[in-house]
Amino acid sequence: MEWPVSAERIEGRADFVSVNAEYPEGWSIEVIRVVAEGGTVVSEVEVPHESMGVHRAVSLWTVRDGRITGGREYWSALGSDPSPQWRARFVRPL
Repeated sequence: MEWPVSAERIEGRADFVSVNAEYPEGWSIEVIRVVAEGGTVVSEVEVPHESMGVHRAVSLWTVRDGRITGGREYWSALGSDPSPQWRARFVRPL
């Protein structure tokens, strides 16, 4: 698993499971969408956390023979990248 935003790589199942098991309690995952084509699956999820706020993640998974063999995830906290003023006349808030 690669997390480009934080410049981290998790190698192997055991470390991936451990990272998720050690994450501070109080989170859940809400699936927004999943799109699959061939050996590529893309998911978008929302991860609300009691004290850390709401995060969104887009994950790109590589699947071979029914097993996940690799992934890349992009995580962001909602509102962590505020819209610059110059775009205000072109965009609307979500």
